[in-house]
Parts: sequence; C-alpha cells; structure tokens
Amino acid sequence: MTNRVTVYDIAKKLKISPSTVSRVLNNSNLISDERSRQIQETAEEMGYRPRAIKKQESRAILNIHLFLPTSDSTLAHFFYNVSELLDSIQEGFGGVRLNIITRINDGNLDFLSFKKTGHIDGCIFAFTKPTRKLSEALIEREIPAVLLNRRSRQHACIYYDTSKGTKTLADKVYEKRGNDIRACYVAFSGLKSLSMSRFRGAKESFEEHKIAFDEQNLIFMDDLNTIPDRILPWIKKNRFNTVIAFNDYVAMALFQAMLRRGIKIPEEISLTGFSAWLNRKSQR
Repeated sequence: MTNRVTVYDIAKKLKISPSTVSRVLNNSNLISDERSRQIQETAEEMGYRPRAIKKQESRAILNIHLFLPTSDSTLAHFFYNVSELLDSIQEGFGGVRLNIITRINDGNLDFLSFKKTGHIDGCIFAFTKPTRKLSEALIEREIPAVLLNRRSRQHACIYYDTSKGTKTLADKVYEKRGNDIRACYVAFSGLKSLSMSRFRGAKESFEEHKIAFDEQNLIFMDDLNTIPDRILPWIKKNRFNTVIAFNDYVAMALFQAMLRRGIKIPEEISLTGFSAWLNRKSQR
C-alpha cells in the first residue's frame, strides 16, 4: 500500500495539475476528450486503482463530513436550515447508511489525522468553500468533495445562479415601474459575497434598461433591528421607490417596518426579496 499510485503521481508524470487528473478519474466532462484519454491511459499504465469504500457486514456505511460556514452573525441561521439540509443529504444517498460529521469550515486540517473520525468517504461544503490547503489535501487523499451553492474548478458543484435570479427579479420590477424606477438593494453583511452576487444581477438588469444603479444604490444591513432607524431613513432620503432585499426574510422585516411608518406598498414603494425556491418555481 505504501507504493500505491495517486493522482499526484499521474499529474507529475503528465506535468499537469492534480485537480485535472482528479476530475477525469471522477468522470467529469469538463476536460477535453484528448486530455481525458491521455490521463486514463497513463493511470492504467501506472497501475492506478481507485480507493475502495469501507464495507461492514456486506453493507456500505459512508462517513461524510459536512462543512458549514463560519459566521459572527446571529442571523445566519435564517438563511439555511441545517435539519432540512441533513434530511436532503440523506435522501440523496437513498438507502445507503450515512455517518454525517458536521464541521465548521475554519481552515483546520487536524481532522484528517484523527483516528476517531475514521475513514472519510466524502466531504460536502454547504454555503462555503475549502481553503487551498484543504482542497489539495482532499485531492491528495482522493477524498471526493462537492460544493453546495458555491463554484469551484477543483471539485463538483451544485450551484444556483443567484445573480441570474436577482436579474430576473429586477426585470420584473422594472416592468412595473418603467423608467421612473429608483431602485435600491438592501444587502446582508453576514453573507457579503452572496449579497454582492445578487447585487450584480440587479445591476446588470438596470444597466440593460439604462437605469442608474451602482454602489450608491446599495446598503448593507447588519441586523434586522437596524431597519427602522438606519435603512428606512436612507431609503427615504434617497427617494427610492423600489427596494430589492437580499432575501424574503429581509423583505418581510422591511415590509413590517414600512407598514408601521405608514408607507403604502406597492403604491409608494415596490418591495421584493430574493427567494431561490420561488425563482425555481415561478421565476417571479
């Protein structure tokens, strides 16, 4: 076993990246046919064998490490439901027995050497991405990984295009308001990269319609409690008549605050919030 051929050995011989070798050996269609054949032939010549899944009593028990993002915000739990995520993962594996170990993606690699965690059959990164060192370590150990709602060149991804979804949302509000629209975007500082992805979608839409929309139309919300005293005065000061919120939770908080201020919706202000579920169902 000490002389076992790895993806790094194949990559070194072909003078290409280990991630490219890993993608081909995991049946990715992102690599050209010619390069894929070269990697497959070299792997066979070198005696490469994929890692076998651990068996217990003739049934597979997979050890899956689920990584969740770090967050200092108390609001983060509003934006993903861990119990629903676990149920979905279990459903995706069908009747296979799972041992799911949850971890915070803090960059610590010590878990790779812990005997207590046992054999690692795969990693799932939900709403977060592995660091470069962790990614290289997973590739070196031939541990498959999949990213949920994040993009990666090294690993498989399941990703909903939130930028495109927000663009669709902005297109719809433009249909209602026309050229008189003065739109703003209320982002969430706890998930800044995702907030900016959605902002860029709205910006693309308004640019196509030749409506001014840039960072001056953007405000970050740290906490729902800041809406009455900071967000609403900013909206009023800039005379915005359309508000696009980071998601439906933020939109509902804005809706309640506006009602208490006597603001008529949608007569005075059009209000909407991004929802991946609704975008999938109705592209509202």
